[in-house]
Amino acid sequence: MEGQIDLQAVLSGLAERLRTGWPVPGVAISVVDGSGESAFVGAGFANAESGAPVSRRTRFEIGSISKTFTACLLGILADEGRVDLDAAVADHLPWFAPNGGSRAITVRRLLQHTSGLVAGADALPDAAARGYALRDARTWAEPGELFHYSNEGYNLLGLIVEQVTGELLADAMTGRLLGPLGMRESAARITHEEIADGDTGRRATGYRFLREDRPPLPSAPLAPAGFFEYSSADGNVLATASDLGLFARMLLGRGTVDGTRIIEPERFREIVTVPAEQPGSSYALGVDVEVVDGHTWLTHAGGMVGYRSYLAVDTDGGHGVAVLTNAPGECQIIDRFARHVLAVVLGAPADPELFDPERIPGARRYVGIHGATPRRIRVQATGDGRLSLTSDEVTGRLYDAGDGRLVSDHPEWSAYHHSLDGGRWLYGPESLGSGPGAPTAPAHELEGHYRSYTPWFPCFSIVQRAGRLRLIAATGVEAPCDEPELVPLDDGTYRVGADPRLPERLTPGPALDGAVLWVDLDGCRYTRSFRDGQEH
Repeated sequence: MEGQIDLQAVLSGLAERLRTGWPVPGVAISVVDGSGESAFVGAGFANAESGAPVSRRTRFEIGSISKTFTACLLGILADEGRVDLDAAVADHLPWFAPNGGSRAITVRRLLQHTSGLVAGADALPDAAARGYALRDARTWAEPGELFHYSNEGYNLLGLIVEQVTGELLADAMTGRLLGPLGMRESAARITHEEIADGDTGRRATGYRFLREDRPPLPSAPLAPAGFFEYSSADGNVLATASDLGLFARMLLGRGTVDGTRIIEPERFREIVTVPAEQPGSSYALGVDVEVVDGHTWLTHAGGMVGYRSYLAVDTDGGHGVAVLTNAPGECQIIDRFARHVLAVVLGAPADPELFDPERIPGARRYVGIHGATPRRIRVQATGDGRLSLTSDEVTGRLYDAGDGRLVSDHPEWSAYHHSLDGGRWLYGPESLGSGPGAPTAPAHELEGHYRSYTPWFPCFSIVQRAGRLRLIAATGVEAPCDEPELVPLDDGTYRVGADPRLPERLTPGPALDGAVLWVDLDGCRYTRSFRDGQEH
């Protein structure tokens, strides 16, 4: 008991350190082992405006952790004989005829993210409409060849569940998973009815960054995220931390919890086995399978508009953690935090400094002079992993963005993220090395800033860097962090990313006075903002 009390205190301290350094209004942590919940921590606010605290009954949208639920549900349906994981998707959804009618996209390939389908811009709010919009999709990778994370693929899986059961996805998932697991405070759909106060608990208010067009500093102000209903299988679950802990215990029990068999043993092994034909990928069926210090970890992150969550289970060590927050969904620091929590539970020393946004991982590699006058910066170490950026005799700080990039509060260097690649300092359109930069290329009609009404990926910039077009997003749950290249294709579209197997496409609209007015990104239209060039 004394050890449990110490663990509770340590985790509470880590949670408060996280909230001190990062924009995290509230956090709930459930720690479990095979026998039950060994610790629960609630810190901060379920609603920052009212001051309502996070409690055991606070419910959060868990985002893509729902994919693990969907995979388990498909496994249960396979055991019931209702679905064959190796059957063509078209066997269940006859209107789905990608690649001119090919049947190569199977249920299993959707589960593995190897279908070749687009990641998804969530241009349409309804699950059936999203799925039908892909009825004649084309893939540029042979299904089964390339791991490419696809929300749209999991949306299709939800439609398959409804087709084979004759039930709504939420009812099928509740009856076969949430109910048997005892997840009584949770729901398999996010609707106005499910978030109402009452016996089923209270939903935490989600928060987004107040300004979405600039990289957020750790102290960036937040605003309540607008509510919208959601029932697609890629992010449909609303849960408390303790209820998600029950799901983690089922994973620890390899399909069993408290003597109740949820998934048959052979099917569970199938779900957590990474295919041999997926080199470089750790994704099995709806879950990442990793080896950490010789132990097998099952993990999944989840981002929604206003929520970031993480589930991590050490099947060899016998412990699991569920971390739920109402921080902006793109706050990947939550993933790092949750993994550290599990490591601490397993015996590692707690290190609150891991969550100091001024302590940059690998800070020394950034130090030096980058670029040449007039676009030159000096990056200096200021002690204990901290960095400063000086330009034009003005000095600002550099911060960890939580996703492998940096942000700065320097007034002239805050419009884009910062990163280092091959010795060159990358910042928006600039690639700064030790000598003069590349000659400025003529203006391109696509360059500019674009906006949409989708809350998942609200805006982005298109810039030229070293003669190549790049798509750069400052915020957005579904926005890329790798600043992909836009590659022109013969049909007038642009591939998003250098790899020719990638499916995402950007299609320019009409141009006026040498500037494109709008672009289409996989079915979602973005219009140019501020044609006078003052978008930042």
